[in-house]
Amino acid sequence: MNHMLKIADGEQVAAAELVRNFAYWREVGQREPVTVTHHGRGTHMFISVDHYRALAKAALTAQADTPTRMRELAALLHQGVILCGPDLGILMINPAALAITKRWDRHLEGLTLWRALPEFAGTLTEAHIRHSLASGEVSAADIPSPFRKESWLHFESYPFADGVALLFRDITLDMQQHRLADAKAAMTRAVALHDGIGSIRLSPRGFIESVDEAFCTMMALPEARLCDVAVADLIDVQARPPFRTALEQVLSGAGDCLLATRLLTNRSATIAVDAALVRLEGTYGTEGAVMIVTCGPEPRR
Repeated sequence: MNHMLKIADGEQVAAAELVRNFAYWREVGQREPVTVTHHGRGTHMFISVDHYRALAKAALTAQADTPTRMRELAALLHQGVILCGPDLGILMINPAALAITKRWDRHLEGLTLWRALPEFAGTLTEAHIRHSLASGEVSAADIPSPFRKESWLHFESYPFADGVALLFRDITLDMQQHRLADAKAAMTRAVALHDGIGSIRLSPRGFIESVDEAFCTMMALPEARLCDVAVADLIDVQARPPFRTALEQVLSGAGDCLLATRLLTNRSATIAVDAALVRLEGTYGTEGAVMIVTCGPEPRR
């Protein structure tokens, strides 16, 4: 028996040894799998008929359970999922996909994709689907939703078995936020072009965090000299108390404010301005304020 080695996952025996002592190894094979080796390398497994049938049954059970488990998983996803065969017949569609496509009360499995969802036919989406089906490549795009007005979908197509898997989700809110951000950025650039409008970003304690070039010109001071300065210290002494009161109210959330005030500049003069103070709200509360100033009458000497 010196040709037999004990290993972690069963016995191991050389092919020649198996032939010489077949009766013995048949008994071992009834209890556990035996690896048959040739020149030290495993080439076959020697197992009992009962063990083989048990393995085959387990494999069939697992294969039968796979679609059910996949369907259960897809039902839990908030993302729309559609699995199609090579002829683009729908094999499975989850509740999220039915909701996004406004097909809550319909049974679409067994139909072709184009018959079930004709909105996809003849569009960029169809091109992505056919590309994934033909090339085996993943494809993705952000598209206007063909199911709801003024809505957007993020759409992905993946090779799946001999067919294709389609995943999509509503991104309308993200698109609206990006567009809103673009509008805000454009407005900020427009304000920066207008040399009669100055903008200041204030901390929750009323200190200057950043200023634009127009405000620096009004003050005749560079940005480095203005940052980290309490904005109230730039206000004329007589106008300072009402300005501080207004700023405190804005920062506390009492409401935005527009007031007339006067700025002390580096030109030994005060400038009459209209100051708009708006609270800057973040995810966790006040992040400070934005102050917009426009010039009023000529400076008082």
